[in-house]
Amino acid sequence: MVKDLRIVHRNGAGREVQVPADQAGVVELLDREPVWVPLRHPSERSIVTYWWSATTGKHVGCRSLQRLSVAMLLDFHPHVTDFAAWTARLEWSERGRARRFVPDFFVRTAQGATVVVACPPASGPGGRWERQRQVLEQACQETGWQLGSPRVPQGGALANLRWVARYRHPRNADREVEEKLLAAFARPLSLMDGVQATGMPRLAVLPQLYHLLWRRQLTMNWSVPLGPDSVVHRGGAARSMRPFTVQEQV
Repeated sequence: MVKDLRIVHRNGAGREVQVPADQAGVVELLDREPVWVPLRHPSERSIVTYWWSATTGKHVGCRSLQRLSVAMLLDFHPHVTDFAAWTARLEWSERGRARRFVPDFFVRTAQGATVVVACPPASGPGGRWERQRQVLEQACQETGWQLGSPRVPQGGALANLRWVARYRHPRNADREVEEKLLAAFARPLSLMDGVQATGMPRLAVLPQLYHLLWRRQLTMNWSVPLGPDSVVHRGGAARSMRPFTVQEQV
């Protein structure tokens, strides 16, 4: 356990403020400016990009493609009401040196909890990462945060989610088409049979179908590649997350 653990965030005026970890639980972090933004060096293989969130209507920073997938999963989770990147930094002293660590995401759940997400390095967790995680666990104990451990699904599930995520924007919502799709898939039906049952042009219906899959009003077997014969039906709510894991989502 480290002593003098501090949480650094920006106040409403954009200035950095330090508070002891045991007092940071009441600090609102989701609507603050980042305390850190990664700068990509030409020698690094990672990529800095931003995910447009359908949950918040804002862009969320991601310091690698791995984090981009995690942002997608957070956006997909129905119990996530808000999330942001890099809005707080942990600081402490150890062996005479100042230490810093910036978690990847801060998440608010529908239950009102704050979940902190920190992704391990793509090369695998090492000694430095394990120590940072230990300090993050201590911060969670002192602040009342929860520590989230999302795991990105592999293979077909990830490919399917990436595909329907392309249609997450509200512009793909159409109430008339959605009502016909929900009626068509009131019982399990192949994707293309359900589309034909609406009586509307296929190219006009498919974007709304993918949008409903994203919103979980329709669901399917996510581990099977999405195609014309995929069995689709109504429903798809996720289980509660305390704290969540991505495995509960897809």
